[in-house]
Amino acid sequence: MKRILPLPSTQLLRLAEAAAFCSLTISVFERTCPVAPINLSPDGRDDRRLLRYDVRALHEWIDLLSGRVAGMPEYWNSLAELDP
Repeated sequence: MKRILPLPSTQLLRLAEAAAFCSLTISVFERTCPVAPINLSPDGRDDRRLLRYDVRALHEWIDLLSGRVAGMPEYWNSLAELDP
């Protein structure tokens, strides 16, 4: 019997995909997510069409929010410092 292996999941997501991955609207995702997108532009220019979010970095952020990893208090403290 031949086994069919699934294709690997995508590691880099567009803005809309990253927001959907986190179950957020794009506007809420942009305001709340501290994960910086990766610029895939070969010349380094700022082109929103070439920005991607790393799924692993999004997982780490979600783990921080859920308290699954150490560092949660430091994360919240750093956010509090940003609040005017």
